[in-house]
Amino acid sequence: MSDPRATPPTPARRAPLSSVDEVRAELRRLGYFDSGLDRFVLAPAGGESPFAACRRVALRVGLLGGALATGALLLVTLGLDRSLLAEPRDLLLLAAYLFVALGSACAALAWLAGLAAVWLRRQGRTPGPRLPRDLGLAVGFAILVWSSLWWRSHGAGTSLPMQAGALGLGLALSLLLGRFASLAAVAVLSAGGAAPELPQAGLSRRHMLPLLAGVALALGLGVALTSHLSARTPSAPDFAVLPTGVRVRVLAIDGLEARLTEQLLTRGLLPRLATLRARGAWARLAAEPEQVPAIVWTTIATGRGPEAHGIRAAGVRRLAGMRTPVLQAESPLVTALGAAADLLRLTRAQPLSAVLRSAKTFWNVASDKGLRVGIVNWWATWPADPVNGYMVTDRAVFKLDSGAPPEREVYPPEAFESLRDVLPATPEAASSASGRARRLDGFALAAARRLRGAQPPDLEAVYLPGLDIVTMQELGEAPLSDVASLDRRLEAVRSYYLQIDAWIGQAVDELGPRDVLALVGDPGRVARGGGAAAEGVLLLAGEPIAALDLGRVGARDLAPTVLHLVGLPQSRELDGRALEQALAPGFRAAHPLRQVERYGGRPPAPPASSAFDTRMVEELRSLGYIQ
Repeated sequence: MSDPRATPPTPARRAPLSSVDEVRAELRRLGYFDSGLDRFVLAPAGGESPFAACRRVALRVGLLGGALATGALLLVTLGLDRSLLAEPRDLLLLAAYLFVALGSACAALAWLAGLAAVWLRRQGRTPGPRLPRDLGLAVGFAILVWSSLWWRSHGAGTSLPMQAGALGLGLALSLLLGRFASLAAVAVLSAGGAAPELPQAGLSRRHMLPLLAGVALALGLGVALTSHLSARTPSAPDFAVLPTGVRVRVLAIDGLEARLTEQLLTRGLLPRLATLRARGAWARLAAEPEQVPAIVWTTIATGRGPEAHGIRAAGVRRLAGMRTPVLQAESPLVTALGAAADLLRLTRAQPLSAVLRSAKTFWNVASDKGLRVGIVNWWATWPADPVNGYMVTDRAVFKLDSGAPPEREVYPPEAFESLRDVLPATPEAASSASGRARRLDGFALAAARRLRGAQPPDLEAVYLPGLDIVTMQELGEAPLSDVASLDRRLEAVRSYYLQIDAWIGQAVDELGPRDVLALVGDPGRVARGGGAAAEGVLLLAGEPIAALDLGRVGARDLAPTVLHLVGLPQSRELDGRALEQALAPGFRAAHPLRQVERYGGRPPAPPASSAFDTRMVEELRSLGYIQ
């Protein structure tokens, strides 16, 4: 009679497979060798340890997945930016870089999927037949989420066929990479003797496809819906200039901080600015949050934020062998990665250029409509646009200093030589922060005066970086422990404010009877680093301007205000608004504000690089703009 307490016999388990031939025969019986892709990935299955099988499968997945992912990403990138077709060498190099990066990522995913299966076995758990499918679904879902987020930030507003094509590519890529992760788990489990417990290959594929397709459809519809809701009118409407008889001169001063300006005005140390303020419209300028001057002044010039105008960092990096730059984000991690890539000579630092700017500036809008413009020394203007007028880019003074031949630093090109004799000499004092800053600002003002001649443009803008440079080098970079020199450093900054006041007086003296001076002062880098909210200065003065205090206005209000003054409508895509309250009643009655949907995008420009890039990076670094 049997003992009722005896443990019932367990069913006999099939002995683990160890022979390579047996493992492959079992996988073939389950249908894993029916597909060429499966055969390629599962070739290392059996015969070795699970870790060795995991490593070899990951390598094969990296080769195959890298090629497929690179092809998909290149197709999408070309759909978004067809200008890459004009640079076939850059396209090939980009494909090579993407293959290495994406192939490594695919291999890492497959390796992690295999390690997960190994870990489960080491924990004493018997992996169920659904484990490969679950791992594949997890990887496929992660790829779908990533591709949806990437498309949301890069492909918003594209056409419906482009959206559908991107959705199809994303689904196919997630299915393939999910399948590869599943096969990696199959290879590891089979090497550990668990091949008989695996599900049929066809069953695994049938379960994975509808689940990932449903997720892809949901994500794709969400991306398409948000893109549609945020899309703008695709074509720019036609609009005309309604002449106002007003010419506008923008004097842009970096580092003009509102509180110190008020202190010096109260002490009577800025007489020309005080006189101008008494008869003009005065405002405190809310500073843009970015610390980088190139971003701030491009925002001011376009009336739109960095996400719209495309300038998002102090500099860019260019992959070795490519002409097309890659924008560098402002973050410690990206900076560290960039430094490491530079050390390995995979990338090199490159100064900003106008090629990266995707939105029109106020001078682009005016020039496109036939108004004569003059732009001197504004950030991110090289290579010079062929405007209706003249342009002296932010590289011109450094190129003239070097004695090297011109490379689109000035437009029209023949004006480059005419500026050599307005470049101030380099006295010994110019080696100091203040002396160098005065030289840079002095050149900008002299160049504008030379090119302006007897026929001033309808719209002129001159950027002066000197005050910000002096303030940064005297106060921002000095050690806090150096208290003894604090008074001397503060006096150097105050002295430059007095120089700015003298230059403002010269600008006022050169104005015509119907000219408007738009003085815009950003608080600069040091003021932004303080605890209180930084504020700059905005002053409008001239016959069409009312004398009043505007209170606090935004930096993005300058572009629509300037364009309204010269007879152009305000675009609804701009973040700022025209300051109508600053205008005299007669001007407002004669020239009511007009609006259009958009100005149109800036035409894409081919990549721009120069042998002077290295020298320019060194100049920017010496001025504290690049670390």
